[in-house]
Amino acid sequence: MRRVQGTSGSRFLGILPQKGFCMTAAGTVVNANLEGGKGALKAVRKGGVDGRVKGFEEIPHTGRNGWINLLRFWRENRFQQLHKHMERTFNALGPIYREKVGTLSSVNILLPSDISELFHSEGLHPRRMTLQPWATHREIRNHSKGVFLKNGEEWRSDRLQLNKEVMLSTAVRSFLPLLDEVAKDFCGMLQARVEREGRGEEGKRSLTIDPSPDLFRFALEASCHVIYGERIGLFSSSPSLESQKFIWAVERMLTTTPPLLYLPPRLLLRIGASLWTQHATAWDHIFTHAEARIQRAYQRLSSSQSCRTVTGTAGGQYTGVLGQLMEKGQLSLDLIKANITELMAGGVDTVCVLIHVIIIHGPSLCHVSFDPFCRQPFLCNLLCLSWDATWRCRRG
Repeated sequence: MRRVQGTSGSRFLGILPQKGFCMTAAGTVVNANLEGGKGALKAVRKGGVDGRVKGFEEIPHTGRNGWINLLRFWRENRFQQLHKHMERTFNALGPIYREKVGTLSSVNILLPSDISELFHSEGLHPRRMTLQPWATHREIRNHSKGVFLKNGEEWRSDRLQLNKEVMLSTAVRSFLPLLDEVAKDFCGMLQARVEREGRGEEGKRSLTIDPSPDLFRFALEASCHVIYGERIGLFSSSPSLESQKFIWAVERMLTTTPPLLYLPPRLLLRIGASLWTQHATAWDHIFTHAEARIQRAYQRLSSSQSCRTVTGTAGGQYTGVLGQLMEKGQLSLDLIKANITELMAGGVDTVCVLIHVIIIHGPSLCHVSFDPFCRQPFLCNLLCLSWDATWRCRRG
């Protein structure tokens, strides 16, 4: 089985044939939990299980015709309410079910214990379901693929190099000040907006807004600051044309990815479909943006040859994930470009969604995030956790 990121506590699994599984009876799912607590969980796991390992065809499913299922998804707008669709289906079919939508076959798993069992069985070379729209873009443009699109030993080789700059505690301590800088600017921008546009007395104003656009800019600014080692100016009242194009490209790439997962990209390319054209154009701009950052990073490294330190910084200043990878020279420039673009895209998506969910479901945390004494542990640690979640969900 191959895993990709899911929602509501689940994981989607692309299927490798002739795999066995243990199937349990259906229970009632409430807020991604089985109703009745631990007792209900035990009952669900025991109910209907005869002790034998069952075949793939015995997994409950939502229908065998992927194109009819895709039509239902579009007609009922399930792409926008996927978590509700999954909750209904888990209630009807149980904590493991399979689904075919368009060209994508998946198995959805609800229970953390089952997901843990899957993780423990993956070994050194876990396999992921390929994000085909991304992979097709790399192939037709002759770009190298990053770890999000690799499997096997090739994946492990790149991943071990990237872990040193993203996951190790020494690396995290190096880029935390960059995240804190962005977090302070973000909080200051929102506070100024509340004072300027809010209602009520001065110092006690309130403002109701849709936070999505601002959270997206925060996630993009923070991720790029850590990856490239430089700010891109998304909090400015008048961002540069380059920054505006970059925002558009990342937004368009993330928006067009989900529907393209269920359709054959090569066919869409052949017929010149607008959906594919927008997706490919967005990725082209993202790669152009990355190439410009690589050139600037190379110039900075070349000019600081004489003042490099043993810790891998140039003149005592952290140079970002990109600068560290270039300085150590253990990955080719093509592989560096491929990996930083994918890390940026995955990081922005995960960070933005996670912060949005926390703001919706944990209003008290919003107050904490504006407290200058709590800002760094809240936003910086949240970003680190989000990056960690992105990294782990796409590790295999």
